[in-house]
Amino acid sequence: MSEKQIDARGLMCPKPLILVKKALGEMPPGGQIEVLLDNATARDNVVRFLQDYGCKPVCTETEGMFTLRTTVVTPPVAAPRPEEHCRPDGASRPYVLVLNRPFMGTGSEELGKILMQACINSIRETTPLPSAILFYNAGVNLACENSPVLPALRDLESRGIRMLVCGTCLDYFDLKQNLLVGRVSNMYDIMQTIASAGTVFAP
Repeated sequence: MSEKQIDARGLMCPKPLILVKKALGEMPPGGQIEVLLDNATARDNVVRFLQDYGCKPVCTETEGMFTLRTTVVTPPVAAPRPEEHCRPDGASRPYVLVLNRPFMGTGSEELGKILMQACINSIRETTPLPSAILFYNAGVNLACENSPVLPALRDLESRGIRMLVCGTCLDYFDLKQNLLVGRVSNMYDIMQTIASAGTVFAP
């Protein structure tokens, strides 16, 4: 059986995560990985990364040193990015994107629609990606039939980004039957997502 030990003691994020991701890519399913860490924050980051990858890590602690052991699995379609799991204590949490209108900025709405398309297409190439995208008021149109950004939103959703679409807003605009990306949500879930975000970005 293939085995690999990663000594990540003293390394700062995202280096431990990058080493773990590299090992996961090099080893066959069923292989064993052992990760040595010397602080709880790095341990938590690596555990989250492995869990999102589909692994089931087991952690033990001895005199302040953490040892994570896991079995390599077949990678998910959208493998997690190491930098998305770097969350030092007290540092920033994942950001949330709020879309509350189908255009970006003020002034010309026609120009704003062009900018919104460019914005959402560009988000696919940014690091880190948002943890969630929230749609409410007229922004729900972006998640519905005939939206010019549907391909980009579907791509982002396939990569694990949660998309919450206000059900009250869909009903108001009579668009619920036209929803093509994301899931119908409510204001409680939307506000809870905003409250737990490190940064909220509304273009």
